[in-house]
Amino acid sequence: MKSVRNAALLAAGAVAGCLALSSPANAEYYDTKITSTTINNGKPIVMGTSGSITRTVPVTVEISEDSGGLGTVDAHLRSFGGLFFQYLEGPDSANMTCVPRTATTLTCTGTAIIAQYSLDNSSAGRPVQLRMSGYTYDGVQYNLYSDPADNVLLLKETRLATANATPEPVRKNATLTVTGRLTQPNWNAWDVNGDKISVGYGGQPVRLQFRKAGATSYATVKTINSATDGTVKTTVTATTSGTWRWSFGGSSTTAGSVSAGDSVILYKVAKLSVNASPEPVAKGGKLTVTGRLTRATTDDATTFVGYASQPVKLQFRKAGSSTYGTVRTAYTDANGYLKTTTTAGATGYWRWSYAGSSTVASVSAAGDYVALK
Repeated sequence: MKSVRNAALLAAGAVAGCLALSSPANAEYYDTKITSTTINNGKPIVMGTSGSITRTVPVTVEISEDSGGLGTVDAHLRSFGGLFFQYLEGPDSANMTCVPRTATTLTCTGTAIIAQYSLDNSSAGRPVQLRMSGYTYDGVQYNLYSDPADNVLLLKETRLATANATPEPVRKNATLTVTGRLTQPNWNAWDVNGDKISVGYGGQPVRLQFRKAGATSYATVKTINSATDGTVKTTVTATTSGTWRWSFGGSSTTAGSVSAGDSVILYKVAKLSVNASPEPVAKGGKLTVTGRLTRATTDDATTFVGYASQPVKLQFRKAGSSTYGTVRTAYTDANGYLKTTTTAGATGYWRWSYAGSSTVASVSAAGDYVALK
């Protein structure tokens, strides 16, 4: 790593970046030219916040040269308009490895190590170009630039906080609130540890996505813009169990990102029936109350089965009152059926009420009106 030379070039990076705009895409010296360049495997170079973080950027160049090789190679990556100006790793005049392919062509490879401290906000979204200079085997000096079509972008890393969907579990067709936050680095500011700070990224379109339980892919449900502090928040209707996440496609200066998902279980729908007899009943007489608790087998709630061994409250509401009071608790049998006897003391409504479980929603039967005779 040419630390002394890099330090000088980093300081001059902004000037060099501006001058680079007027440089020829491929300055040919006699017969030496670049025919193709691949920087970072053709993908953007994405950098984040931590001052200790570096990115290894591979570079591959195809060269046409009739002498059969390059005697010396000094190559560096540079960014237009920012402070970024980075030599490839390796000794002076030999920081790329060149292998002949034919008598007049060769492939050169090298690696650049990019550190966070090399960047400021003006670097984000800038194209990164390769420059090579040196002498060919026959002593001819060359100074080459990769074609602009082969440039890659230098982008800020974005992060989406894990989606948080509430309540969990949720009743079928109830409202679900999903929140998150989109952030990006501020390359012009540092914290006490020497790291670039992370700030909210506002005004950006962020997609809320959902993957149904058992499925393998996400689908976009809606798109909302992040608030000034980067927060995102919206509501949706919960129709089935699955996982919710946020997805950001990126911008001209930042890379896209996807949050971790939040899995939300849908309570299974329950049904509860009631029948009190005889009707009417003598005051002080015995009243038999039956019913059945069933639960849906799927989120679609098309098939129901008896729900066994569940505590269900028998409740009574006196005629003219608006409040039910619990009389006793009974348990469903193996098929979900309920049966108990009680004393009829007043005209009113009898019902069963189930508080729900960790997987099944609460439900109360419609009241069965029983008059005294």
